[in-house]
Amino acid sequence: MVACAGELATGGVGGLGGRTGVQMVHTRFTGPEDVALLEIIKAQKRINWDKVVTELGALGFPKRSAKSVRNRHLRWKQAQSGTGPAPKNFCRKCGRPVRGHVCTVVVEEGEEASAAALAEAGGKE
Repeated sequence: MVACAGELATGGVGGLGGRTGVQMVHTRFTGPEDVALLEIIKAQKRINWDKVVTELGALGFPKRSAKSVRNRHLRWKQAQSGTGPAPKNFCRKCGRPVRGHVCTVVVEEGEEASAAALAEAGGKE
């Protein structure tokens, strides 16, 4: 039997459809990762997304594609400019719109953010 390119790359039929065998972990961006991303971008004159991904990986953050990092940055930039659509989703911890948001509120595991804590943190803007 002759193996096709997709079988060689993924180790079997019906895998990733010809892509390389590297699998990305789909996790949310964290506050520290967003801060590191912004610092890395500020340090570059012209943004090279592959270099940004490499530097994030060197700092110990999850492996992500250049496209996902670029999209995250563009969403953050759009949210800061206020040109995007009206927010629909809000942070569970501080109540601010999620798109382009870097949460600075730290909630212990198992502890729910109360309505009073949300009001103190600024609530929904």
